[in-house]
Amino acid sequence: MNSKLTRRDFTTVLAGVTGVALLNSLPASAQEEDLLAQIKKRGFLRVGTFSIPPETWIDIDSGEWKGIDADFTRAIAKSIGVEVDPVVLVHAALGPALEGNRVDVIAGLYRTAEREKVMAYNKVPFWYGIDVLISRKEGGIGRVEDLKGKVIGTVRGSAQELEAEELKKRYDIEDIRKFDAADPMLLDLKAGRLDAAIWWGYTFDYALQKNPSYDFKVVEYLSPEYLGSDKFPATHYVFAKKGTESLIEAFDAEIRRMQSAGDDKQIMDSYGLTNPAYITGVPK
Repeated sequence: MNSKLTRRDFTTVLAGVTGVALLNSLPASAQEEDLLAQIKKRGFLRVGTFSIPPETWIDIDSGEWKGIDADFTRAIAKSIGVEVDPVVLVHAALGPALEGNRVDVIAGLYRTAEREKVMAYNKVPFWYGIDVLISRKEGGIGRVEDLKGKVIGTVRGSAQELEAEELKKRYDIEDIRKFDAADPMLLDLKAGRLDAAIWWGYTFDYALQKNPSYDFKVVEYLSPEYLGSDKFPATHYVFAKKGTESLIEAFDAEIRRMQSAGDDKQIMDSYGLTNPAYITGVPK
């Protein structure tokens, strides 16, 4: 077992697109057994993930799972003594996959009140996300106040929805259009069907590094104040609510060790994300 996209994962992607119709639940007895014990017994950790570089993606040439989440997760899995099996899904399918026992953990989600009703989070964030309002370079939005009467996009099932709703209230936005993934949202923005979009700032920063002539520009790096916080959104691992206590403890223990050793900063730096707020969550 290794952290590459397998034939089974293509079925999982299809399941995500069709509303996880293919998900199969485990017997009740298996659900009640301590999940960490199950994982050690089988020898691999099933990780729900998505495709948004540099946070997480599958390398087409090698089939290897790469990105920030992949690097952290492999270190945690190694500390447990198991391999990693990434299961690629759209954002909206991650929760149902966890509930249906198709994955053991979801890597890299913000905490929201709705998610907390049905999911458990590890205690220690492993990094912080900076969100960004973007527009087209030519003929787009110049400042956040220009959003009045405009249409913006966001990814359904993400914390960016909350920021979009707050922006709508403050700046009298006409409509928020929600997408299952970032790529169609960006295509609509490029085509002029959206005036602006809320995206992951770290993804924008990474894309700009790779392509200085990028089609989009920053209108505003969104303050955590839009989410009613003094910190940027924390990125957590997410688990089922029952039978996961020891697994969560194992994750938190390794994340603390990585933070103490500076491994977390080394991972972020390797993707060119040197802003200390990615580690501290505090705007500089």
